[in-house]
Amino acid sequence: MSKLDLEEVNSMQRGKVHGPFLVENMVCQKNHMLTSKGVFLGSDPLKYAMPLMLLQMSVIIITSRLLYRLLKPLKQGMISAQVLAGIILGPSLFGQSSAYMQMFLPISGKITLQTLSNLGFFIHLFLLGLRIDASIIRKAGSKAILIGTASYALPFSLGNLTVLFLKNTYNLPPDVVHCISTVISLNAMTSFPVTTTVLAELNILNSDLGRLATNCSIVCEAFSWIVALVFRMFLRDGTLASVWSFVWVTALILVIFFVCRPAIIWLTERRSISIDKAGEIPFFPIIMVLLTISLTSEVLGVHAAFGAFWLGVSLPDGPPLGTGLTTKLEMFATSLMLPCFISISGLQTNFFIIGESHVKIIEAVILITYGCKFLGTAAASAYCNIQIGDAFSLALLMCCQGVIEIYTCVMWKDEKVLNTECFNLLIITLLLVTGISRFLVVCLYDPSKRYRSKSKRTILDTRQRNLQFRLLLCVYNVENVPSMVNLLEASYPSRFSPISVFTLHLVELKGRAHAVLVPHHQMNKLDPNTVQSTHIVNGFQRFEQQNQGTLMAQHFTAAAPFSSINDDICTLALDKKATLIVIPFHKQYAIDGTVDHVNPSIRNINLNVLEKAPCSVGIFIDRGETEGRRSVLMSYTWRNVAVIFIEGRDDAEALAFSMRIAEHPEVSVTMIHFRHKSSLQQNHVVDVESELAESYLINDFKNFAMSKPKISYREEIVRDGVETTQVISSLGDSFDLVVVGRDHDLESSVLYGLTDWSECPELGVIGDMFASSDFHFSVLVIHQQEGDSLAMDNSYKLPASPHRVGDPRVHPRFSVEEGFTSVDLHSNR
Repeated sequence: MSKLDLEEVNSMQRGKVHGPFLVENMVCQKNHMLTSKGVFLGSDPLKYAMPLMLLQMSVIIITSRLLYRLLKPLKQGMISAQVLAGIILGPSLFGQSSAYMQMFLPISGKITLQTLSNLGFFIHLFLLGLRIDASIIRKAGSKAILIGTASYALPFSLGNLTVLFLKNTYNLPPDVVHCISTVISLNAMTSFPVTTTVLAELNILNSDLGRLATNCSIVCEAFSWIVALVFRMFLRDGTLASVWSFVWVTALILVIFFVCRPAIIWLTERRSISIDKAGEIPFFPIIMVLLTISLTSEVLGVHAAFGAFWLGVSLPDGPPLGTGLTTKLEMFATSLMLPCFISISGLQTNFFIIGESHVKIIEAVILITYGCKFLGTAAASAYCNIQIGDAFSLALLMCCQGVIEIYTCVMWKDEKVLNTECFNLLIITLLLVTGISRFLVVCLYDPSKRYRSKSKRTILDTRQRNLQFRLLLCVYNVENVPSMVNLLEASYPSRFSPISVFTLHLVELKGRAHAVLVPHHQMNKLDPNTVQSTHIVNGFQRFEQQNQGTLMAQHFTAAAPFSSINDDICTLALDKKATLIVIPFHKQYAIDGTVDHVNPSIRNINLNVLEKAPCSVGIFIDRGETEGRRSVLMSYTWRNVAVIFIEGRDDAEALAFSMRIAEHPEVSVTMIHFRHKSSLQQNHVVDVESELAESYLINDFKNFAMSKPKISYREEIVRDGVETTQVISSLGDSFDLVVVGRDHDLESSVLYGLTDWSECPELGVIGDMFASSDFHFSVLVIHQQEGDSLAMDNSYKLPASPHRVGDPRVHPRFSVEEGFTSVDLHSNR
């Protein structure tokens, strides 16, 4: 055996020593065993710390990702996949091979992996705390306080009564009683970060149930923190030590909130001013404060994650701090280090150690605690008049556990608070309960059921019944505002045909855990999103001032994951009785007409809104830059509008909207009616009894065109899709806006040959053509939702009075019943 081989064989020595609790393994590792000397020199890389750690991390991450892909159809989260990866790679499965354990998980290699994974964990917990708005507990309504209290108090109290009964009945040993009591306090808790993570993964964070679960979880966690603090204090040896521990931990929290927080905020403001760029954060000073606070936590005898979490809670959520730190740290902490930390819980789980003694009792107590938590939450929800299906879904969500509970299990196992059997049972039950709960929530709760119904609001019905026109305009940034204002101007609000407008600023949720849907005036003044929302609102408010008495606007901001923000759009449309939702197209165009930017997330939003909206939907292709768009303050509007009509419900809806534009005295409207040659024979045949609504519209437009010189009707006789394309291509730059329906009869000869391919099916055949860079005008593609006519009361009926020029009266229909008061859409009271 060579000298190098001999060194590697003898690099690690192990033996039994007396630890603080019991006899433990002691490992002695030689120096200079960090990096391998290379296989070409006969060295075994896995005998050295660095290559072994890289192998462990790679295998853990790859295994957890593969399991996540397999479990995703069952709606399982990444945490469950990571725990299962640890179980598979640990002694429960692969670890049954001693050769594998010596190669992949030697005792000396565990320390390095645990140390690095703990570093990633406390950074991850810092990010979780950073997403929490500390004031949310003050905003929780009485409903959330009641449900959150019941969700913790019932399992905790009944669980301990069960332990008391079992202790007297079965004469349980003190260590088993202590272990079971610890289990009860763990299962009774519901962590706010874990709940919001589950809600975000299930795409219901910004739903009614998601907002209620968010508030309930933070109330429940407040109780668990109090109990955990008391539990921690009385584990100390001696009353004086417990008091001093409590004093120093309290002092640490006070320093975090009253020293570290103001210092970091001051540094952030100073950096933004010094480099004249908003959103910049002092990254390295914050990291140094984080490391110092975490070190202090370890010095005081609590985990480094404790100080990191409360430092995150103390800082403002959202941009710039929340967003900036999340962007810089999430990939390293959450995607790279956290899987290793979570997998360690699985690596420490060994199903073969579970014996016969007291296992049934421990598992029974665990299940009883979960059952009490479910029943307590469901009963409190039913008392608060929540529907039974939503009450069960909320109870299941409150039973879900994740990274915080796993961290607590690992910490208590290391401190010998939990024995191996109890730890194994906790991890197994946690996986099963959380997995089943997530799957059942998906089956029971549909956030779109609130606004998904057979009846839909349409522009056509609004016009035929002389009802008020109500618009919901969605904007992402200030650049969307001028063209949206032009669209409002072209819609011609008047005193006898007023418009109710609701603007919704859509913000992707970053750097905060809870979703937001609030009126603009209720937004936090310190939130940078408020500044952008204010600029957006100012553009619409100036137009509102110019049209007093004919247009009333209300402004909202929604901050939610883009995967589910369509629920906010549809919910607001339902609450405000909108007739048309206008959403921007996912492509942005440069000044030369080419595509400048594509956002796939916005496209998914558009598709979801098209599928679930309670009213008609318009996808707006904004080419304001190519039109030489002017500022809103310069009162620029469109002068030439065209409407493309082929046939179908959507074309009728587009024509109904264009009829409103045609009333504008300064806008020229041209209707281009595509007809096939075979339809000319029935051109003069009119069957009044069987005539469709679109025929009435066409005749109305023709009559309107005869009385107004700026309104024109044009027929294009075509034989197939090729000639239709030629006519559309000839439009050139003659118009500022083109309105077209989304869906047509695909069997129509007018479209023959055009339906074989489509880059953007959400726009329809004609709309997809207009999305190409060959055109330089804006396009509004309108889709009429399929459904019955929605019943509306007479409060939305407009008087059938003739238009009078110069009438100074303000329209009386703008009242409280129209929804122009500040409404908290998701109050928990």
